Amino acid sequence: MAAGGEVVVVGSGFGGAVAALRLAEKGYRVTVLEAGRRFADADFADSPWQAHRVLWAPRLGLTGIVRVRVRRHLLALTGIGVGGGSLAYAGVHHRPAAEVFRRPGWDRTVDWAAELAPFYALAERMMGTAPVPLPAGADTGDGVLGRVAADGGPAGASFRPVRAGVYFGAPGRPVPDPYFAGRGPERTGCTGCARCVLGCRVGAKNTLMKNYLHLAERLGARIRPLTSVIGLVPRPGGGWLVRTVPGGALVPRRRGATFRADQVVLAAGAWGTAELLHRCRAAGTLPGLSAALGSRTLTNREVLLAVSAPGFDVGPGVAVSSELRADDVTLVQLCRVGGGSHPLAALLCPLPGGGARALRRWPVRHFGGRTALLLAMEARESALTSRLRHGRLVLVPADGPREPARLPAAEAAARSFAERVAGSAYGWWWNTLLGLPFTAHLLGGCPIGTDPSTGVVDTGHRVHGHPTLHITDASVVPANLGCNPALTVTALAERAFAAWPAA
Repeated sequence: MAAGGEVVVVGSGFGGAVAALRLAEKGYRVTVLEAGRRFADADFADSPWQAHRVLWAPRLGLTGIVRVRVRRHLLALTGIGVGGGSLAYAGVHHRPAAEVFRRPGWDRTVDWAAELAPFYALAERMMGTAPVPLPAGADTGDGVLGRVAADGGPAGASFRPVRAGVYFGAPGRPVPDPYFAGRGPERTGCTGCARCVLGCRVGAKNTLMKNYLHLAERLGARIRPLTSVIGLVPRPGGGWLVRTVPGGALVPRRRGATFRADQVVLAAGAWGTAELLHRCRAAGTLPGLSAALGSRTLTNREVLLAVSAPGFDVGPGVAVSSELRADDVTLVQLCRVGGGSHPLAALLCPLPGGGARALRRWPVRHFGGRTALLLAMEARESALTSRLRHGRLVLVPADGPREPARLPAAEAAARSFAERVAGSAYGWWWNTLLGLPFTAHLLGGCPIGTDPSTGVVDTGHRVHGHPTLHITDASVVPANLGCNPALTVTALAERAFAAWPAA
């Protein structure tokens, strides 16, 4: 690896946060560039009505934590802000089964399950992974999901609480840092308000600002929010020029600062990193990028369903609390959205066959308490390909299976859940009516691999042909995981930076 003490990290999500801390620990001078803004706990929304705190659309005056992108073949939600996707994720930490790493796409020269095992453990310690305590009672949302699993034969053995990066201390009680011997920030016990995905106002969710980024700043790493990277230019003799514009500016092409770096780490997420590299290739600054750029762009094969009933109470808890295996490749998780969430009811659509009964029981009033959301993820092979068209990223179907808008195993679980609460099962209009795939966990586009014809980065996360340009975000994941990917992205990044020498 080429030497160089000045490192620019593009993005502050799971891969970027790991880069900031581990490289600062090794003596590198680290600058993190983040397109979104910095949030204190009190800055997050306390209901979906506060769109300016939830959604990112700066031209409309919205500077929240979620960016919604709609293309012909996909609706994608991605995180933005200092802390990246950790601000809006539910905190779920899931290790894929070993066989996932034997699926097509993963480089066979590496035993990924074995190599990543210690880094999964390290990531769990850093992010405070713990089993979610489930409320007692067979009639809570978790209790009903357990009954669905038990009645489903072999799947019954797989029902379990999820593991999450949340501090489950005394509810609402602040305590000194319980994780890093006093070097971390004060924490407050989870209150079970279920608003994790709006941004945790309580201070219980272990976002990256509570661990990696906090510790990195203590070591001197600099974080520059509201700074969008628009170009990378190799410098003669080595190193990089990183060109930026102000993030959130109403005039997005207004000139911003240019940063010099010996090495650059791209961690802007699967969408942001692929789009930046496509633009650099189109501009001629990185003409030699692998032809695999944009390939194996993945939705994690996700579908979101809902079940609602007039007399049902999903119960308090975190946003995602328990899960079952609907079949060998389909994971279904119980989600809740908390009170004040009834605007979401306008997005629902009865599943085919629901009929007039579902329409009569449309879940508008008390939506948060009476509705269980079911997030399904499937570990099967399928992919999109990203391209640059008229200056923006577009997605087209790749050869092979298409991305799903519906998953039969998940719908069967939703209907079984509905039967047990005397309710109705719903999809969302973009899936059910438009057939538009959806993902909150976009993966791929810059797959990892030793062969430059099929991989954008090598197994050390160095971009082929550019050894001082690195990628450590979800874009390197080359296959659908069928589970929440945050822990895998973090473990991959930990593995990558463990191999860097001291500055």
